[in-house]
Amino acid sequence: MEDIVIKGCVIKRDRLYRVNQDRMIFQWVKDEGKGIYSVGFMSILASLAYPLYSIKIKPVGTELEYDDNLAVIEAGKRVSTFPTPIGGKVVEINASLEKDPSPIVTNPYDAWIVKIASSDVESLKRLKTADEIAKVVESIIIREGIECLPKR
Repeated sequence: MEDIVIKGCVIKRDRLYRVNQDRMIFQWVKDEGKGIYSVGFMSILASLAYPLYSIKIKPVGTELEYDDNLAVIEAGKRVSTFPTPIGGKVVEINASLEKDPSPIVTNPYDAWIVKIASSDVESLKRLKTADEIAKVVESIIIREGIECLPKR
């Protein structure tokens, strides 16, 4: 199954997505098995967040409901929150990103931010496949003139 590539922006077919164009939310969720899901930035969001200066992630053990604040991101001239795409309990954080967040931009599909144990069926049902979001993502990329990173 080949990934979808739109003007250099990749949408991996092996995960589910939360896309909200009004709030400019572009997140991926990958089922790691046994009710554990990794969460990260889509390449389009990584490009929008560039330059990314820091990320502060909620600690392990934090209970989150859908759309709760999962992390605080300092990028460009603004600080913004990164809401959780699924409810559950943070079971692991990618602490290396707090020291150096650059992998979020250079390799967004390998730079997972947290792993969440979730049985929140309602939030999981809201997630979409790569094919379901491709047209919306393409229209945003074109409208906003987004070039996905890394630029070579």
